[in-house]
Parts: sequence; C-alpha cells; structure tokens
Amino acid sequence: MKKRFFLAAGMVAFLFCLSGFGTGARAIELKYSTYVAPTSWHGEMHQWWANEVDKRTGGKVKVKIFWMESLTKHKDGLPSVQSGMCDLTWLSSTYHPSQLPLFLILDNPGNFGNDYVASTLAIMETLEKEPNIRAELERENIIQMMPHISGHTQLAMKKCLDKFTDIKGKTLRTYGGARAKYYEGLGANPIFMPYPEIYEAIDRGTISAYDCAVVLSHGFKHYEVTKCIYMINSGGSLASGVFMNLKTFKGLPADIQKILLDLRREYGVKMAQKQMDDEAKYFNEWKTKYGVALKELTPEDQKINAEAVKKAQEYMLKKQESEGHGAVRKVWDFFMAARTKYEAERARKK
Repeated sequence: MKKRFFLAAGMVAFLFCLSGFGTGARAIELKYSTYVAPTSWHGEMHQWWANEVDKRTGGKVKVKIFWMESLTKHKDGLPSVQSGMCDLTWLSSTYHPSQLPLFLILDNPGNFGNDYVASTLAIMETLEKEPNIRAELERENIIQMMPHISGHTQLAMKKCLDKFTDIKGKTLRTYGGARAKYYEGLGANPIFMPYPEIYEAIDRGTISAYDCAVVLSHGFKHYEVTKCIYMINSGGSLASGVFMNLKTFKGLPADIQKILLDLRREYGVKMAQKQMDDEAKYFNEWKTKYGVALKELTPEDQKINAEAVKKAQEYMLKKQESEGHGAVRKVWDFFMAARTKYEAERARKK
C-alpha cells in the first residue's frame, strides 16, 4: 500500500512538472526534501546550492526546500525521490542496502583519510565513470546532485570510559553497513538508528554511544547530551548526498543539465573544504563551551582500532559477493585508486 501511494503521488507530481517544461511561461520548480534545519551547517550549504541554481539558470529553475522532514522522511529517501514525491532528497546507502549494494561498499570504515576534498573528488569520479555503480544508480533512477562527506565519525558518549576497550558490551548507534561489523570487532553492540533519533536515545540511555559526525551533530545539538568523544578517525559517511530523480533530470533542457553537473563538482569541493576547515572549530567549541572531553587513542588502542577496520572492510566485501554482487571489489578498488590519485595531486600542490 505504501509503495503504491508513493508511485501514484509521484506520477502526478512528475507529469505536473513536465507540463511546465519548454513553455517559457514559468520557472521549473524542483522540490527538495531534507531532514536538517535551514540554520544548520548543512542547511546553509544546501541553501547556497539552491541559490546558485537560481542564479546560474537565470531564474529558469527554482528549488523549493522542505526542511526537517516536512515533506518526506529521511528513512524513505530512496522511494520518495524515485516516485517523484520529491525531485531531490538527501539519501544514504546504509538506509537502502538492498537497492544500493555497490554504493554501500563505499561507506566501509576507513573509506577516507584526512583530505576530505580528495575523497569527495574520488567518489564523484567513481559514480561518473565506474560502470557497475553507474548502472546501479541508473537502475534505481537517481543521479547525485550534491556530494556529501561526514568527516570522520568519532565515538561519542554520555560518559567517558575508564579505557577505550571498555566499549565492549556497550550498545551504540551506528550508521550501518560495515560500520556495524567494525563496532562488533571492538566488542560493542551496534544498532542502526536514523540520525534525528540520536539525541533522545543517548539522553534516555537507550544507547551508550553513537558515531558522531561533529558538523552534522552540532546542528542537532548533540553537545547537550555528550560528555566524551574518542577520536577513532576511521572514516564515515561518503556514500550519501542529495540525489535527483534521474527521469526528472533527463527531462530538463540540456543547458540546465550541464549547469547542474558543473555545479555538482564546485559544490563538492566547496563543501569538503569547508568541512575540513570547520571541524576543528566545532570540536573546540564542544570542548571549551560544553565541557566535552576529547580523547585520543593510545598506540595500543590504535592497533586494535585499525584491525577492526580492516576486518570489517573484508567482511563486507565478502558478504556482498556472497549475495551475488560480484562487482563490489571493482567498485571499491576504483574508488581507492581515485582517492590515492587525488590525495597525491593535492599533496604536490601544497
């Protein structure tokens, strides 16, 4: 019933949108559904993108943003944009693992290092040029418009541990995918949970910890319920971002399509660089203003952490292969090669 509702409502919205193409009578309106607030870091970045679309198309395309799940729920991102309930939405691979098994592999722990721009360029190239994942996105009727990188997701808690290895047996929120196996490797009990539900869960004690992307968490005021962060630096959300309905995109005039694709790259670099610049600021604010302790791992804990990352990567690759997704290593290897290339290029320019 729910799927039929999405499809029926989406068809009406799609036909209505098409009726305005080429008439010259009015601007094309694209509906963007997101779960963040307009005043949040990501909200301001996405508003910048929407403003640029308006400016660069000469007002031919307007983006109407529906904030804080006011149009569709974040967990329903893929069916919402596929059906046309919205034209664009922020969706993540781990929320739709069955439909996006190749995309999911790019959210493996250890997927990026400290150069967020290089990794963002790498995933854009992977989605554009690696044939298997390109086919997956086309099959699911989506195309990325705004890349996303969370920054390293650190291990945040309401109370500090006596030592890092005491995470064993603790229930924590995870982004899902191979990160669940990674936390299992540390002895924890990971559970999947949408990001908007973290605050209440950590506050009530339903979970003891969560994987914290500090720039995103700042917008949800997680500093109010967090007292300790372990700097595990094991990658984070990358197979994510704002996606458009592919049929809607293809229905746009060719010049508009080019504007959006050119803007995608510019936005990706701008977003990733700003993420790198602002992370330190937010961590310092959490520490000095809100009393959150920032804990570095000991050399021994770093070894334990690195081994858990490695095992989780291999586990997910084998799992996806066993389920019939034979191209996962090709996708992963393509991305890692692109990441290495861009990291080297950017290092030479410094």
